[in-house]
Amino acid sequence: MNITDAYAHCGISKYEPIEQVRAVMCAAGVDSAVLAQHLGEFDNSYIGSVVKGDPDHFAGIGLIDPDSDNAEQSLQQLAESNLFSGARWLMQVVDTAPHLLDACADLGLGMIFYAPQGTVPFIDGLSRVLDKRLNARVMLSHLGNPTSGEPDYLQSHRRIFELSRYGNVYLQLSGMGMFCPHPHEPLHNFVADAVEAFGTKRVVWGSNYPVCGTQDDYIKDLRLLLNGQLPIASDAIPDIAGANARRFWFDR
Repeated sequence: MNITDAYAHCGISKYEPIEQVRAVMCAAGVDSAVLAQHLGEFDNSYIGSVVKGDPDHFAGIGLIDPDSDNAEQSLQQLAESNLFSGARWLMQVVDTAPHLLDACADLGLGMIFYAPQGTVPFIDGLSRVLDKRLNARVMLSHLGNPTSGEPDYLQSHRRIFELSRYGNVYLQLSGMGMFCPHPHEPLHNFVADAVEAFGTKRVVWGSNYPVCGTQDDYIKDLRLLLNGQLPIASDAIPDIAGANARRFWFDR
């Protein structure tokens, strides 16, 4: 079984260099990883250099400043470098700068969204983008960011399942430690319903390393999936553990 970590961070100004990320992947038995640029860093050259040196095992996701006058040009440069498979966005860009998402789709770049305020308030805005750009490929990171401060937050967060009607929208099982401690049991019913809504071919596993914690934390979270401790059918595990992420980020 190929195991692809669909979401990890690396860097030299924040987090850890690629050598440490490789060591953790090796310890966990992970074959390849998608490297997402961390917030606040618009110089994507380090991740680009990692991908250039080992494109079989690493894919890159760049970060563009949506408030920059040169945002569209920067996005085009990201695509033309042939080192990046996508761009990372804060979810509010669906309302504040949807033209950048149009450009992202037209350039063939995947989009991964981080929604610290939750995805639900932005469903309509994202739907407008997806209705216009049928070629857009979208990944919702961290289960779409359920906002745990709200009463019955997981119930209201189920509205994100509306986005499953778009066949090019994927959901990422990552960042569960941000919402509850390992083994994340309060999220298990939601995970089961999410897999049912999006289907086993449009759900991916990501570590969120090193935000997830130590190497041991990384391995424990991956083992939840591989050992059948999440409510996911055994025959779907190879897809969610690697094949889906490879198809979305590497096969371009």
